[in-house]
Amino acid sequence: MNSGTSQGETSTGTVLSFQRSLNRLNTNNYMRLDLFKLHNPKLDNKPKKWIVAKGKNLKQNLGGCIEELTVQGWTKPKLCRYIMQKFGVSKPTAERLIYLRKSFYPLVFIEELLKLTNKLEAKFVIQDKIEFLKVSQPPETIVKAPKYLTKNLCKIAGAHAADGTLAKDYFCITDGYWCNVKSFKNWVKNEFNLDYKILKRDKNEWMIRFHNKVFTRYLRQIFGFCNGKKVYSVGEPEIIKNSNEEMRKAFALGALTFEAGLGMKNQIEFCVASKKFQEDICDILKLAGVRFHKMKNPSGGYWRFWSNTLTEQETIKWMELFEPQTEKWFKLHEAANGYQGKADSIEEAIDILDKVYPSKPNSKVSLKKVLLAIKHLGGAHRYKIVDYLVAKGNFKSYGGKWAHGLRHYLDILKQANIISIERRRFGKKKSFGTIVREVYIFNPEVSEWKVPLRNQLTSSDVVKSQVTYSLSSTT
Repeated sequence: MNSGTSQGETSTGTVLSFQRSLNRLNTNNYMRLDLFKLHNPKLDNKPKKWIVAKGKNLKQNLGGCIEELTVQGWTKPKLCRYIMQKFGVSKPTAERLIYLRKSFYPLVFIEELLKLTNKLEAKFVIQDKIEFLKVSQPPETIVKAPKYLTKNLCKIAGAHAADGTLAKDYFCITDGYWCNVKSFKNWVKNEFNLDYKILKRDKNEWMIRFHNKVFTRYLRQIFGFCNGKKVYSVGEPEIIKNSNEEMRKAFALGALTFEAGLGMKNQIEFCVASKKFQEDICDILKLAGVRFHKMKNPSGGYWRFWSNTLTEQETIKWMELFEPQTEKWFKLHEAANGYQGKADSIEEAIDILDKVYPSKPNSKVSLKKVLLAIKHLGGAHRYKIVDYLVAKGNFKSYGGKWAHGLRHYLDILKQANIISIERRRFGKKKSFGTIVREVYIFNPEVSEWKVPLRNQLTSSDVVKSQVTYSLSSTT
């Protein structure tokens, strides 16, 4: 009798404990991630494939569930037989689970206990006790378990939507900027405590690649990304779309940091094959209050949008949608504040400018060539500069009738104080009036020049000794 009373009191205490925990749950349940979705019954059809969890007080809470079942009439041997039949595990395995002799417990087992005790609706009470996840089958990489939607997770999702590759338990992301891949590495480190090396894929591309079942399950089961080709169908995950503006902007940040274009033009461009992706990012831009032009029909199979010509105020708004200290963020910062760096020589200045504004493979002209042309000529209008470049490069023409192709190069050199502009008269027009042209004059005082400031320029050099990897290899 006393024993029964003791068990009843214990059961009541467990129920009250659960209720108190339930009452303490964050009311913003839409920000919670359902970790039990990480288990896929079709793919995880054997115990060695299960995802298992560990936490400081997890075992204690599981013990409370098992104790409550014994009050309801279950015995531990009966529970062992039930687990053996339900999941097809051996008797020793079932006993280690029911008698709590393990350090990690399968998510599917935890969920079954909640079902048996009619506490499935309070699963987040137990979930809050989960701190780490791993896969039963070696290699056993222990992963920190994110339980709430965070800005870093949304950035990861945005970057993957832009440039990630997902195939079963394999993940890879590539980009032409080392700093972008470094940012992704930091997001993953902060959220999952996973730390992977940045590899050099080829001369102008960097990558991170790895196998991790827990991480890839977050992308598939929580965010809804599919394996394989996603270029035509990818978009903003529903869990992010249904969250708050801060999380949606973080998703856009991840996507724009990797996918948006920002070169010499004072304009941001976005070009993707998925109409849904374009529309989702545009919806977020409206929330952020930035102005842009959206293409309503595809061009060459791609959906595009682009910013207005950026004013200082617009530039500052756009900066919030790019990861700080990455190349595109720096260019926006410089558009608003000017160049902040100095060079000790012409050679150093040219090297810095050439790294920030590299030559494009199909372009006849580069910033470096324009700078050297003006230096050679001393001072010249744009038609004379074009004539020099055409003769030097041995090609027929460049820049169009009015030599507008030089415009962005000249704007950068002017911003860097490498050239100044004077308006000069060049005789009379054939009809009437005087020909007035802008003459671009080379400034020989290097100490007066201002160049882009990049700490990252030396960061990529650290990785130059890395072996170049093939993306097709996943070992």
